[in-house]
Amino acid sequence: MAARIIHVDLDAFFVEVCRQRFPELRDVELLVVGGRRDGRGVVQSASYGARRFGIHAGMPVAQAVGLCPQATFFQGSFIHYRDASRAVRAVLERFSPVVAMASLDEAYLDFAGTERLHPVSLLPVAEQLRDAVKRDSGLDCSVGIGPNRMIAKLASDSAKPRGLMEVRAGWEEGFLAGLPLKAMPGVGPKTAARWLELGLQDVWQVQQMEEAALGRLIGGEARVLKLRAHGHGGSTLNPDRAAKSVS
Repeated sequence: MAARIIHVDLDAFFVEVCRQRFPELRDVELLVVGGRRDGRGVVQSASYGARRFGIHAGMPVAQAVGLCPQATFFQGSFIHYRDASRAVRAVLERFSPVVAMASLDEAYLDFAGTERLHPVSLLPVAEQLRDAVKRDSGLDCSVGIGPNRMIAKLASDSAKPRGLMEVRAGWEEGFLAGLPLKAMPGVGPKTAARWLELGLQDVWQVQQMEEAALGRLIGGEARVLKLRAHGHGGSTLNPDRAAKSVS
C-alpha cells in the first residue's frame, strides 16, 4: 500500500495565537513572540513583516532587537499555545484517523489506502482541511502532500504562507532538484555554510554526484544526504507520540 502523507504547518502559529488572545496585538505588523525586549529568551515566532528583517525562530531575542528595534516583543503563554494546538488537532482528526503531532504547530496525517476515494490528487482534501482549520480555530496553515514525511514537510515549507502543494510519487527528484541544500532536514546553517565552501549549494548537485565522490567531499554524512536528495524518507506515523518541541 503506497504511503500518502499530508503535512500541516500552522503559519506564524505563536504570533497568531497571541494576536487572538490579546486584541491590542492584532494590528501590530512587526511582532516577535518569545521573550521581552530586555530578556534573555529566544524567538518562538515572528510575524511575516518582522521576518523581512531577518528574524527567525530560535534566534536570541537580543539579536532580534538589534535587527528590528521598532518591533513589538511579547512573551506568550504556553497554556494558550497548547489549547490552540488541541483545537487544531480536533479538526485534523475529522479528516484522518491517524494524526501525529510533530510539535504544537505541525502535524502529519496518514492517507494511505485512500486511492479509491481520491484516485488522482489529495489537493481537494488539503483545501478542505485548510479551510476547516481556519474556520474552527481562526488559524491559517500551509499544507504539503507527499509519499513520505520529508517530502510532505518540504512541500508545506514551499507552500507558505497559506498555500497547498502536492508532490506525487515519482516526482520527488524533480521537486528536490530545485531546492537549496539548506532546505533539507538536518542541514543547519553551519553545515550549509561548510558545504557551500566546498562548492555544494543545491540538491541537484548531490543528485548528480556518485556517493563515493560525495563521501570524499563531505565525509560520513554522504550516505544519508544522498538518500534524501533522491527523495527517500520515512512514511510511518506514530499518533501516540507526544510532541517533543514547542516549535
